[in-house]
Order: sequence, then structure tokens, then C-alpha cells
Amino acid sequence: MTLRRTASVALLATVLAAAARPAVADPDRSQTASGTIARVQAEERALTVTLADGTSQRFFWSADTRISGVLTPGAKVTIRYDVGGDGRNVAQQISVARS
Repeated sequence: MTLRRTASVALLATVLAAAARPAVADPDRSQTASGTIARVQAEERALTVTLADGTSQRFFWSADTRISGVLTPGAKVTIRYDVGGDGRNVAQQISVARS
């Protein structure tokens, strides 16, 4: 093989290997929100949180979400989350403050 062809094959192999990796959330891209739980919808695995600025934001959890405490309306929470490809806020961790 020529040097040029060898370099092209190596570049192609690198690109294909990168494309084959599973899409994993980058922990540095996670966001954090804190507020008070306004509503819990267990059947949808969703909760609405009223943030300090008065706005509301909806978060979803999955079987992989780490939840510490009990999710009840009125509880103070801190949520570490990622925005999914569908625009939904997917919680990685939900921490309920002790009262």
C-alpha cells in the first residue's frame, strides 16, 4: 500500500470506531436545577418543579435515575439532569432535602 492509501485507511478506521461508540451523556454537560416540587406524576415518571425565579420546569426520571428521599409536592429538590434528544429534561439524580 502507498503511504497515502495507508493514511486514508487509518482515518476511515478512526471515524468508524468513533461512530460505533454508544451515545453516552457527558457528565460535564449535565445541568442542575433546584426548587420545590409542584406536582408528581408517577405514571409518567415526571415531576414539575417550581424554580427560585418562579418559573416551572418538568423533569422525567427512569430506572437509572438515583433518587434520594421521597418525591412529594412541597419538597425541596436538587436535580442533576441532561436534555435528551427529544428536548425532555431527563434526571440523572434527584435529591430531596431533609425537612
